[in-house]
Amino acid sequence: MPIKLNQNKVSLRLLKEKNDHIILGEILHYIWELILIYEKEIFSISPDSEKFKNKIRLYIQKALAFYQEPLPQRQVLLEKALKIIEKIFKSEEFKSFKELIEKDKIEAIYKEPEGFFYENEQFQSLRPDIIIKKSNEWIILEFKLHKKFDEVQLKRYLNLLKKMFPNDNIKVYLISFEPFKLELKYSQETQLYEPGSHYPTQLSLFKNFN
Repeated sequence: MPIKLNQNKVSLRLLKEKNDHIILGEILHYIWELILIYEKEIFSISPDSEKFKNKIRLYIQKALAFYQEPLPQRQVLLEKALKIIEKIFKSEEFKSFKELIEKDKIEAIYKEPEGFFYENEQFQSLRPDIIIKKSNEWIILEFKLHKKFDEVQLKRYLNLLKKMFPNDNIKVYLISFEPFKLELKYSQETQLYEPGSHYPTQLSLFKNFN
């Protein structure tokens, strides 16, 4: 059975019970999607400037708008998110991130694309945070508030794209927000797929956000 790819419009949703840690992670995730997909100017603005702070505050407010009242910690979450973003943009590690996502080298960006395929007698469903298509490679970005993450999931992301594009370079990065860290977890040299188990795909179902 061929892999099916579907690009969903994903927004933050308020569940009945979410602690501040979960909400803060979702806010930061949402902000980075906005920055990567729509914002080109933010990387050239000083993080100490009011222009930068106003832009980030606007993004945070957009993210918080998905959460219904009562949310008494709304202002606290806004300030926490702002401080984390400012710290990220001032960090040395952020320079590596900027080099990775240079806009002039990016052909397409896909936000939370869903991949479905049949393997080991059951359906597999994957939805990485961001997939970036460059002229010579695919880059998968997975965002987390802190470093802890089940790396088995990252292996499955690489596995999925390798089945679809066996001859392309693929890199899988884990990005933690606090502290900010960009880690290359898997690359195209990692052999995680079964030879001959390739599937046709329909990339046209992805929406190009560039």
